[in-house]
Amino acid sequence: MFRSLRSSLSAFALAAAVALGGLGATAAPARADADDAARILGGIIALYAIGRAIEMSNDRNHPTRQYHVPAPHGRIAPAHCYVEFPARDGYFRGYSGPCLQHSVRHGLPDACARDYHTQHGRQTFYGARCMSQHGWQHEIGYGH
Repeated sequence: MFRSLRSSLSAFALAAAVALGGLGATAAPARADADDAARILGGIIALYAIGRAIEMSNDRNHPTRQYHVPAPHGRIAPAHCYVEFPARDGYFRGYSGPCLQHSVRHGLPDACARDYHTQHGRQTFYGARCMSQHGWQHEIGYGH
C-alpha cells in the first residue's frame, strides 16, 4: 500500500512542479513577488518531506531479514582451520589444508588449493572466496 502511495505522491509532486513551473511560462508577464516564490518552494519541499517520511516509515515497518542457509551436503569449513597471513601475491584468507584434510577428509575443491612456503615447509591452503564459490560455508564459531 505504501509503495503505491509513495509512487502516487512522487507523481503528484512531479505534476505539481511542472504545473507551477508552467505558470511562469505564460504569455502574460510574471508578477510574482518573493512571498509567492517562497510559498511555491515551501510546497515542493513539503511534498518531498512527506514522500521521504512515508518511505522511511515503510522501511522501518519491513526490516530486512537474513536467514542462514545451510551448505549443501554439509560442506562446512571448520572455523578452527581458518587462517590469514601476508603472502607474496597479497593477503591470504582461507583454510589450512592439513587441518581441512583432517577435519573434512574428502570433497575439497582442488581448484581452491594453493601451496605456500611456511615455517613448517610447503603447505597447501584453500582460499576462502574460492571455497565459498564452490558451495562451502564458514562454520559459525569462535575466532573469525
